[in-house]
Amino acid sequence: MSEATSEHRTAETSAAETSADERRAAERTRVLLAGVLAAAFAALAASRDWTAATDTGHAGITATTAQAGTDLASWALPCALAGGAAFLAMLATGNRARRVLGVVAALAGLATALAGALHLDAGPWPIAMGAAALVLALAGAATTARAGGWPDASARYEAAPDGNTAIAEDPVSLWNALDSGEDPSSPNITASAQEKGRS
Repeated sequence: MSEATSEHRTAETSAAETSADERRAAERTRVLLAGVLAAAFAALAASRDWTAATDTGHAGITATTAQAGTDLASWALPCALAGGAAFLAMLATGNRARRVLGVVAALAGLATALAGALHLDAGPWPIAMGAAALVLALAGAATTARAGGWPDASARYEAAPDGNTAIAEDPVSLWNALDSGEDPSSPNITASAQEKGRS
C-alpha cells in the first residue's frame, strides 16, 4: 500500500514538473515571438514616409516632398533592427546569453521609442513605431528577468542518455534517437546497430 502511494506521489510530482516546464516553454515562445514581431513592425514603421509636403513652383508645377522616418530619426531603423537581431539570436543561445541579449533588445527598443516620441506630430507612423518599440523593450526586459527559469532548448542535446536503456538495433530506431536528441555514437547503441544504420 505504501509503495503504491509512493509511486502515485512520484507520478504526480513528475506530471507537475512536466506541466511547469511546458508553461515556462510556452512563456519563452510568447516573449520571443513578441520581441521579433515588435522589432519587425518598428523597422517597417521607421522606413515609411512620415511627412509629405506639397510645393507649387513659379511655373505652376507641383512637387511633393516626402520625409521617411530614416530621414527624421536616423537611429530608429538601426535600433529596431538591432533589437530584432537580438531576439533572433536568442533562438540559438542559452539562457545566460538570452539575459544579456534581453538587455540589448530593451535598450534598442527604448531608443526606437524615443525616436517616435520626438516626432509625434509627424503622423501615425512614428506613433505606431513608438508603440511597437515599447513592446520590444518590454519583451527584452521580460527576457532578462525571466530567462533564468526557462527551459534551455539545447539541454536535450547535452543530456546524457539513460545508461540502462539500449536503443533497438534497426535504422528506424536510430533515426528516432536522433529526433529525440540522443547521440547515435552513444555507447548505448551497439556496434551492430551502428552498422545497420550505415547500411
